[in-house]
Amino acid sequence: MEIIALKYHTRGYHGCLIDENGYVFFQLSRKGRLRRLKTYARADFSDHEHFQHMMMKYMTPSAFLNPPEPIAALTLAELDRVYDIVRERAQAV
Repeated sequence: MEIIALKYHTRGYHGCLIDENGYVFFQLSRKGRLRRLKTYARADFSDHEHFQHMMMKYMTPSAFLNPPEPIAALTLAELDRVYDIVRERAQAV
């Protein structure tokens, strides 16, 4: 599983990941409540870049991680870790 887009909010995270089922948009609250908002089949897109370009119509390009970041599980601790990486990359630019 890899995080391909992540946005931090005071109440938690919104993001998109790649898993065995496809591309999954999710919301994870600080209280640990996970909502899978929408899933797109991988077969609907030629590759990851195709999916990313299509989704940029609806999300800001800065939300996408290049390269995607692998995670062990969809938990607050893992998303906090990934968000720290996103912030470090943004500061390095």
